[in-house]
Amino acid sequence: MAFTITPSLGAPISINDGAIGAALGYWDTASGKVSPALGSIVNGSDGHVYVLAQASANVASNAVVILTEPAMTFATGAGAWTAPTVTGGVLSGQVAWLQKTAI
Repeated sequence: MAFTITPSLGAPISINDGAIGAALGYWDTASGKVSPALGSIVNGSDGHVYVLAQASANVASNAVVILTEPAMTFATGAGAWTAPTVTGGVLSGQVAWLQKTAI
C-alpha cells in the first residue's frame, strides 16, 4: 500500500483504511472546505502521483475516471486517473485521492 513521500499535513493516501468522505482529513468549519484542499497533489511511495478530488457522481471501486479542472471533480470515464479501491466505491460528493494511472 502506498504512502505519501511529499511532506504534507492532512489525510493519508492509504486508500484502503476508509480514508474517503468525512474520514478524510478534516473540514475547516469556517470555510466549509476539506483540508488539504481539493487539487492538492502528492507523490506516493509507489511512484505514482495522487490528487485530491471530489466525486461528481457515484464511481465504482478502482474505476478509471476523468478529472475536471478547476472544480477538481471526477466521474467515471476514459481519463488519466484511477479511483481508490474501496468497498462500495466512492459516492457522489465524497472526496478521495485519485492515482495517476501512468507513472
